[in-house]
Amino acid sequence: MKKKVKKFRGSRTHGKGRNDRNRGAGCRGGRGNAGRHKHKYIKFIKLAKMGLYQFGKHGFTRPQRDHLKRKLRELKEEGKLDEYTYRFLYTRPDLNVSDLDEIVDRLVNLGLAEKVDDIYIVDLSTLGYRKLLGGGIVTKKIEVKVERATPRAIEKVEEVGGRVVQV
Repeated sequence: MKKKVKKFRGSRTHGKGRNDRNRGAGCRGGRGNAGRHKHKYIKFIKLAKMGLYQFGKHGFTRPQRDHLKRKLRELKEEGKLDEYTYRFLYTRPDLNVSDLDEIVDRLVNLGLAEKVDDIYIVDLSTLGYRKLLGGGIVTKKIEVKVERATPRAIEKVEEVGGRVVQV
């Protein structure tokens, strides 16, 4: 069967009459999903039945870590955090054991953690963290006081001789 476009080759308007009747988004009822709950409603109801369109609200928005950011800002304003440590922690809404291992020496220098013999003692609630995650490698003996910790985080900290105290 002959394609319609072949039929219209050489025709200026392709059967649409005056040129401006076939120009712009107005000839197709708006761009994209415009009008999906108005003049394109039936089309989108049919698509929803086929599972190709989600009608109404859907999805999930993860809760923001405002308490963490507020706490870090307070510590910086009090002079307890330097710029590097502030940025390091601010960009990590969740703290992994490798992040803690990396920054624990700085925390001791700033007075936010202690070092007794070869064990570092850190209270994560003073930094605004509520949970310790188990990503990465731990090389130092760390005693961590935290509200919650994943089983993997506890395992990794205890492997090197540290411990996790859940408060």
